[in-house]
Amino acid sequence: MTRRRILARSILGLAVGLALAVTAGPPTPAAAATASPATWRLIDLHQRFCTPTDLGRIIYFPVFIEGTWSEELRIRLVDTPPGFEPAQGPNLPPGHSDDHGAVGGASAWMPPIPEKSEYVLKVRATSGSHTQEVPVYLGINDDWLDCVNNGPRG
Repeated sequence: MTRRRILARSILGLAVGLALAVTAGPPTPAAAATASPATWRLIDLHQRFCTPTDLGRIIYFPVFIEGTWSEELRIRLVDTPPGFEPAQGPNLPPGHSDDHGAVGGASAWMPPIPEKSEYVLKVRATSGSHTQEVPVYLGINDDWLDCVNNGPRG
């Protein structure tokens, strides 16, 4: 596969992923991973990213948060399969959000995967004193429409 084709497929995948994030079902609050109350919540958008087999690429999930945080928030993609390289960031300074726009994103480099498969990863946001996670779904399938229309969404 040529570099130009890989780049075009990567750009198309990112655009589709962002479009799906915007058109995903209604947001629901994430379950807290700690018992202490928080004044912010990570929004579960029931996101799904589909990509063909044998294509190494960057995967990206937009992150929406509602509320106010007084400590730096660290956002990461966790529970990734072997060979994935999650990015370290972004870190958000103390602030607030009304969840009407993404405050950042969780991403990772994904190696080529030769067979059709499904993965459940997690977006994690932590302030040090409070941590929340939401599931995100990754489908590896050469039939993109089948992947988008028939894969799990949480």
